[in-house]
Amino acid sequence: MHKAGQVMRQAVYNIYIYRFDYVQVFALIRIFQFLLMIPVSSTMLKLMLRVTGYTHITEQNWQSFVAHPFVIMMTCLLILLFLLFVYYEMGFLFLMAFHQQRGMRYRFFSIWQQLNRKVVYFFSVQVLFLIVYLALLMPLASFMLPLTLTQSISLPHFLTEEIMSSRTGRLAYAALASILVMIGIRSILTLPIFTIQPNISILRSFKQSWRFSKRGLLELLALLVMLLTGHLFVMLSITVIGTIPLYLMERLLPNAALVTAGLTLAFLEMVFVVLFSLLQAMFSQVMVAITYNTPVIGKINKSGKHRKRRYKPLLLICFVVFVVLSMININSLEKSVYAPDTKIIAHRGYVAGNVENTISGLVSAANAGADLIEIDIQQTVDGEFVVFHDRTLRRLAGKNGVIANMTLSELKTLTIHQNGYSDKIASLEDCIEIAKALDVALLIELKVHGKETEDVLPKLVEKLRKYKVLDSYYVQSADGQKMTQLKKLVPNLRVGIVYALNIGPMEESVDFIALEESWVTEQLIEELKQNPMDLFVWTLNDDRSLQTFIEKNVSGVITDHPDVARDLRTKQSEHQYFLQRILNRLKFIF
Repeated sequence: MHKAGQVMRQAVYNIYIYRFDYVQVFALIRIFQFLLMIPVSSTMLKLMLRVTGYTHITEQNWQSFVAHPFVIMMTCLLILLFLLFVYYEMGFLFLMAFHQQRGMRYRFFSIWQQLNRKVVYFFSVQVLFLIVYLALLMPLASFMLPLTLTQSISLPHFLTEEIMSSRTGRLAYAALASILVMIGIRSILTLPIFTIQPNISILRSFKQSWRFSKRGLLELLALLVMLLTGHLFVMLSITVIGTIPLYLMERLLPNAALVTAGLTLAFLEMVFVVLFSLLQAMFSQVMVAITYNTPVIGKINKSGKHRKRRYKPLLLICFVVFVVLSMININSLEKSVYAPDTKIIAHRGYVAGNVENTISGLVSAANAGADLIEIDIQQTVDGEFVVFHDRTLRRLAGKNGVIANMTLSELKTLTIHQNGYSDKIASLEDCIEIAKALDVALLIELKVHGKETEDVLPKLVEKLRKYKVLDSYYVQSADGQKMTQLKKLVPNLRVGIVYALNIGPMEESVDFIALEESWVTEQLIEELKQNPMDLFVWTLNDDRSLQTFIEKNVSGVITDHPDVARDLRTKQSEHQYFLQRILNRLKFIF
């Protein structure tokens, strides 16, 4: 523990002494990232779409898209650019830390030259080890270094939710995650070893990290925990202290709350950019100290006059950035004062206290204030429609049986179980009758299993026409071709396509799309509003995700918690305090 404290003190000392070097380096990194890397990546994607003739990439066409020779070439180039960016970004910090801890003078140009000499390994087979290394460390990097390119890379929520829905899935997920985390930690020193030692290969760096971490793993983990805990404590403390003026102003002088909120948000944004940059610098200092065991604190003499002269332009830049951010935030917060009309859509009914896709779940969803209730239907062997999500009975009924091979009457006799609750399987007509009695509309998702009758769409339309709900109900499916046919068949029916993945602009001849939240971008939201086409985002079960998309005023949010979503929508009005809006926007903190 004494050594850990010494390493942390040394890291803080070095960062303070060389603070102007870090300011310059992080400024260059951010400029390069936002003015070059992100635009270049976006341009390359647009070029791939144009050359291949695709309007957008979905789960239906991604396999043929990635198999295109031009896409393969451009993807390899993108991966190489990403690896080089991470290498230069972190390599620069590692080499700076290495020189600082030994009290050695350095120049940025000499560090750049040293990094350039190792680039040859990126054009060899050994680059595969670096790809594996970064893939293993990506979850840690996206948490510790949220301003890097790894921030938005994660597993889509619908995949993890499906995995975590069963005990076997949870155990398998936990086991695999534990193994990957352990391998990632054992190999965590690969990059600092590779960048600092001039004549070592990627493979040898990987092996050295593995051997070193075998004896120093606990010490390394302790330092990382200390680093993250301290960083989190500082962030929370600054958040509390920084928002006190706004909290008081909203209650004592409401007319000045908007301006105060804009200033507060600008202050917090700038402070947290600095804090996350410091975390990245601390991370590099600790990694180098652990790898090369350098307890000696390098010192540098700088006159007070020199320091004072260098502070002036930095303070001026900070002031200008603060003013610009404040003006942008005031304008943005002012626009957020409205009552959103986002529809609250209950996913498979209300599953809390009920079994999904059942009459009881439908009733509970209506009582919870849902505007629409989403149900899944499939066609049975006798041409009827049953309300059921899975293709088989295994998960909910605990029996072997394929829905497409059974009759509706057979299915309705079965009891299904979920989370300690039991219920009966319902038909589409059963749900429509209850929904009409409760005066709530349905969002019907047609699950296509491949054994449907040729007249499956006319039969569905006949059911809806029978109950006079064609003008008020919604129908969606992952089968875009069938939904396009359905829209042509009944123009007044609101029809949509479900996407688990989408990259690129949407050009569909339907009324709405339902898209998994991981792929929803600001650009897509604006594009669909101009189209116009409704956007339903699924499946939002986190309060922050719900708040984010309700604040963006998307057409609908599909959630397992319609009561929570309804309350959040109610709060998103002119009566909601600006403080809550600010905390919602600073989502990378909490």
